Amino acid sequence: MSEIETRYYMRMNVADQAGVLGKISKILGDHDISISSVIQKESDPSTQLAEIVIMTHRAKEKYMQQALDETKQLSVVKEISNFVRVEA
Repeated sequence: MSEIETRYYMRMNVADQAGVLGKISKILGDHDISISSVIQKESDPSTQLAEIVIMTHRAKEKYMQQALDETKQLSVVKEISNFVRVEA
């Protein structure tokens, strides 16, 4: 399973502050995972959280799992609400 290559869809709630997307992008890049698209939705003023949706290019499962573990450890990431393998 760790050697399969596919695209990935991630949806997460993050702190609405500068540099958050950069931190997430760096982790993905450090694991040789290229971003295909990113959507950031309007933040919720009451919670000060923004929703980010990332679609990746094809990447190995083991690298994606490592990147997910590191991303979850970021203090600015409050929740990874969806993580889906996308067969292309």
